[in-house]
Amino acid sequence: MVLDLANKVDLQPGAELYFDNLFTSIPLLEELSEKQLAGTGTVRQNRLGRIPVKTKKELEAKSVPRGTHDVVFSGDKVLVGWKDSKAVYMASNKYSAKVTSTCKRYNRQEKKEVQVPIPELFQKYNGGMGGVDYLDSMVAVYRIPFRVKKWWSPFYTWSLSVSAVNSWRLRMLRTGKKEPFLIFLRELVIEMLSTHGHPPLKRGPTVQPLDCLRYDGLNHWIMEIEGGKRRNCKQCYASLKKELKVSFVCKK
Repeated sequence: MVLDLANKVDLQPGAELYFDNLFTSIPLLEELSEKQLAGTGTVRQNRLGRIPVKTKKELEAKSVPRGTHDVVFSGDKVLVGWKDSKAVYMASNKYSAKVTSTCKRYNRQEKKEVQVPIPELFQKYNGGMGGVDYLDSMVAVYRIPFRVKKWWSPFYTWSLSVSAVNSWRLRMLRTGKKEPFLIFLRELVIEMLSTHGHPPLKRGPTVQPLDCLRYDGLNHWIMEIEGGKRRNCKQCYASLKKELKVSFVCKK
């Protein structure tokens, strides 16, 4: 998936790519290195194989202070296990594990914010993935509810939400004005309904005829329901019997 997207946008050598743990693997970084592309992303622990890096259990031990990291190198690739609130693994073929800055984290024991050392590739990843994280958060705020159990329904509604968020950001970029996403979303929905929607069918309440007309004995005819449809029997419903379907009605 990553290589296919990189080919479609015709990335030039030296471009940087960021991806989450769904895509990151050591073979992917090797392919990117051959294409002279930089790649950085989080790695799932079950994809580490036999790489001699500290396990999640070892990094998350209470005796290990927050900010501790373990590094493994291979050619231009580096794999780092870093202890934040939990153990996080990240790989890159460009950035190193050198600690260049710190980040703020809340310390429950001291009940205050403290500075935690953070490796370089984690800092670069947080900056590079900002757009994707922002997109995911905005999609989650006004997620489209659906009750259909078709397997493709989540993909369809998610694609609508992503398109709405990107359209909202493009309009702010074009106009230079900030506006709440909810206002833009309401405007978008109204425009889509007016262009592609249909007004709901208005069905009036069923009015029962008067008893003086029902029992007058004049001009009553048994007629078949139009379209060959069947309806619930009102007499069965009134007498609290098991409801049956009827194909004929009485018309006057």
